[in-house]
Amino acid sequence: MSERNQVRAATSQLASIVESADDAIIGMTLDGIILSWNPSAERIFGYSAEEVKGRPISILILPERSDEVPRILERVKCGERVEHYEAVRRRKDGTLIDVSMTISPTRGETGKINGASSITSDNTERKQAEQLLIQRTTELEAANKELEAFTYSVSHDLRAPLRHIN
Repeated sequence: MSERNQVRAATSQLASIVESADDAIIGMTLDGIILSWNPSAERIFGYSAEEVKGRPISILILPERSDEVPRILERVKCGERVEHYEAVRRRKDGTLIDVSMTISPTRGETGKINGASSITSDNTERKQAEQLLIQRTTELEAANKELEAFTYSVSHDLRAPLRHIN
Protein backbone atom coordinates (compact mmCIF):
# COMPACT_ATOMS: atom_id res chain seq x y z
CA MET A 1 0.00 0.00 0.00
CA SER A 2 1.41 3.39 -0.95
CA GLU A 3 2.03 6.07 1.65
CA ARG A 4 -0.78 8.17 0.21
CA ASN A 5 -3.22 5.25 0.51
CA GLN A 6 -2.06 4.59 4.08
CA VAL A 7 -2.74 8.22 4.97
CA ARG A 8 -6.19 8.02 3.37
CA ALA A 9 -6.98 4.80 5.23
CA ALA A 10 -5.83 6.27 8.56
CA THR A 11 -7.81 9.47 7.95
CA SER A 12 -10.90 7.46 7.05
CA GLN A 13 -10.54 5.33 10.17
CA LEU A 14 -10.20 8.41 12.40
CA ALA A 15 -13.24 10.01 10.78
CA SER A 16 -15.22 6.82 11.37
CA ILE A 17 -14.22 6.80 15.05
CA VAL A 18 -15.36 10.42 15.49
CA GLU A 19 -18.63 9.79 13.62
CA SER A 20 -19.51 6.72 15.69
CA ALA A 21 -18.46 8.05 19.12
CA ASP A 22 -21.16 8.17 21.79
CA ASP A 23 -19.86 11.52 23.09
CA ALA A 24 -20.14 14.85 21.33
CA ILE A 25 -16.88 15.71 19.60
CA ILE A 26 -16.62 19.35 18.63
CA GLY A 27 -13.73 21.06 16.86
CA MET A 28 -13.32 24.81 17.15
CA THR A 29 -10.94 27.66 16.50
CA LEU A 30 -9.05 29.34 19.32
CA ASP A 31 -11.74 32.02 19.16
CA GLY A 32 -14.47 29.44 19.85
CA ILE A 33 -15.89 29.21 16.33
CA ILE A 34 -17.27 25.73 15.63
CA LEU A 35 -15.49 23.92 12.80
CA SER A 36 -16.72 20.33 13.25
CA TRP A 37 -19.67 18.71 14.97
CA ASN A 38 -20.22 14.95 15.09
CA PRO A 39 -23.59 13.09 15.07
CA SER A 40 -23.53 12.67 18.86
CA ALA A 41 -23.21 16.45 19.23
CA GLU A 42 -26.35 16.68 17.07
CA ARG A 43 -28.13 14.17 19.33
CA ILE A 44 -27.00 15.76 22.60
CA PHE A 45 -27.49 19.43 21.71
CA GLY A 46 -30.21 19.25 19.04
CA TYR A 47 -28.39 21.34 16.43
CA SER A 48 -27.38 19.88 13.09
CA ALA A 49 -23.78 20.33 11.96
CA GLU A 50 -24.96 22.73 9.25
CA GLU A 51 -26.67 24.93 11.86
CA VAL A 52 -23.60 25.35 14.06
CA LYS A 53 -20.54 25.26 11.81
CA GLY A 54 -19.12 28.78 11.67
CA ARG A 55 -21.05 29.89 14.76
CA PRO A 56 -19.57 30.57 18.20
CA ILE A 57 -19.60 27.75 20.76
CA SER A 58 -21.19 30.30 23.11
CA ILE A 59 -24.61 29.42 21.61
CA LEU A 60 -24.55 26.51 24.07
CA ILE A 61 -23.53 28.61 27.08
CA LEU A 62 -25.88 30.19 29.61
CA PRO A 63 -25.60 34.01 29.60
CA GLU A 64 -24.47 34.09 33.23
CA ARG A 65 -21.61 31.70 32.37
CA SER A 66 -20.40 33.61 29.28
CA ASP A 67 -16.91 34.01 30.76
CA GLU A 68 -16.29 30.23 30.64
CA VAL A 69 -15.32 29.97 26.98
CA PRO A 70 -12.63 32.69 26.98
CA ARG A 71 -11.13 31.31 30.24
CA ILE A 72 -11.01 27.74 28.91
CA LEU A 73 -9.66 28.77 25.51
CA GLU A 74 -6.90 30.82 27.18
CA ARG A 75 -5.77 27.68 28.97
CA VAL A 76 -5.94 25.69 25.72
CA LYS A 77 -3.88 28.36 23.90
CA CYS A 78 -1.14 27.73 26.49
CA GLY A 79 -1.19 24.03 25.62
CA GLU A 80 -3.19 22.97 28.65
CA ARG A 81 -5.81 20.23 28.52
CA VAL A 82 -8.93 20.94 30.60
CA GLU A 83 -10.22 17.59 31.87
CA HIS A 84 -13.60 16.56 33.27
CA TYR A 85 -14.94 20.11 33.34
CA GLU A 86 -18.53 19.91 34.54
CA ALA A 87 -21.00 22.52 33.40
CA VAL A 88 -24.58 23.16 32.35
CA ARG A 89 -25.27 23.74 28.67
CA ARG A 90 -28.35 24.76 26.69
CA ARG A 91 -29.83 22.60 23.94
CA LYS A 92 -31.41 24.05 20.82
CA ASP A 93 -34.87 23.62 22.37
CA GLY A 94 -33.78 25.62 25.42
CA THR A 95 -33.60 22.72 27.86
CA LEU A 96 -30.57 22.55 30.12
CA ILE A 97 -28.26 19.57 30.35
CA ASP A 98 -25.44 18.64 32.69
CA VAL A 99 -22.26 17.83 30.80
CA SER A 100 -18.70 16.78 31.47
CA MET A 101 -16.11 18.01 28.98
CA THR A 102 -12.49 17.51 28.18
CA ILE A 103 -11.12 20.33 26.05
CA SER A 104 -7.75 19.80 24.39
CA PRO A 105 -5.55 21.84 22.10
CA THR A 106 -5.34 20.73 18.48
CA ARG A 107 -2.18 21.24 16.48
CA GLY A 108 -1.48 21.84 12.81
CA GLU A 109 1.21 20.15 10.73
CA THR A 110 3.90 22.41 12.20
CA GLY A 111 2.90 21.45 15.75
CA LYS A 112 1.54 24.91 16.53
CA ILE A 113 -1.75 25.03 18.46
CA ASN A 114 -4.43 26.00 15.97
CA GLY A 115 -7.68 25.14 17.72
CA ALA A 116 -9.42 23.08 20.35
CA SER A 117 -11.41 19.89 20.52
CA SER A 118 -14.11 19.25 23.06
CA ILE A 119 -15.28 15.77 23.98
CA THR A 120 -18.55 16.20 25.83
CA SER A 121 -20.63 13.64 27.73
CA ASP A 122 -24.27 14.17 28.69
CA ASN A 123 -24.35 13.71 32.48
CA THR A 124 -28.01 14.64 32.95
CA GLU A 125 -29.14 11.16 34.00
CA ARG A 126 -26.18 10.73 36.36
CA LYS A 127 -26.84 14.11 37.98
CA GLN A 128 -30.54 13.27 38.38
CA ALA A 129 -29.61 9.94 40.00
CA GLU A 130 -27.21 11.75 42.35
CA GLN A 131 -29.96 14.21 43.33
CA LEU A 132 -32.39 11.35 43.94
CA LEU A 133 -29.79 9.58 46.08
CA ILE A 134 -29.24 12.74 48.15
CA GLN A 135 -33.00 13.18 48.55
CA ARG A 136 -33.51 9.54 49.62
CA THR A 137 -30.58 9.73 52.04
CA THR A 138 -32.08 12.85 53.63
CA GLU A 139 -35.47 11.14 53.90
CA LEU A 140 -33.92 8.04 55.47
CA GLU A 141 -31.94 10.11 57.96
CA ALA A 142 -35.14 11.92 58.99
CA ALA A 143 -37.01 8.61 59.32
CA ASN A 144 -34.13 7.20 61.36
CA LYS A 145 -34.25 10.17 63.76
CA GLU A 146 -38.01 9.69 64.18
CA LEU A 147 -37.47 5.99 64.86
CA GLU A 148 -34.78 6.77 67.44
CA ALA A 149 -37.12 9.24 69.18
CA PHE A 150 -39.95 6.70 69.15
CA THR A 151 -37.66 3.96 70.49
CA TYR A 152 -36.47 6.24 73.28
CA SER A 153 -40.07 7.14 74.16
CA VAL A 154 -41.21 3.49 74.23
CA SER A 155 -38.16 2.46 76.25
CA HIS A 156 -38.80 5.28 78.71
CA ASP A 157 -42.49 4.39 78.99
CA LEU A 158 -41.69 0.72 79.62
CA ARG A 159 -39.18 1.56 82.37
CA ALA A 160 -41.45 4.07 84.14
CA PRO A 161 -43.77 1.47 85.82
CA LEU A 162 -40.75 -0.53 86.97
CA ARG A 163 -39.34 2.48 88.82
CA HIS A 164 -42.46 2.63 91.00
CA ILE A 165 -41.99 -1.01 92.06
CA ASN A 166 -38.55 -0.31 93.52
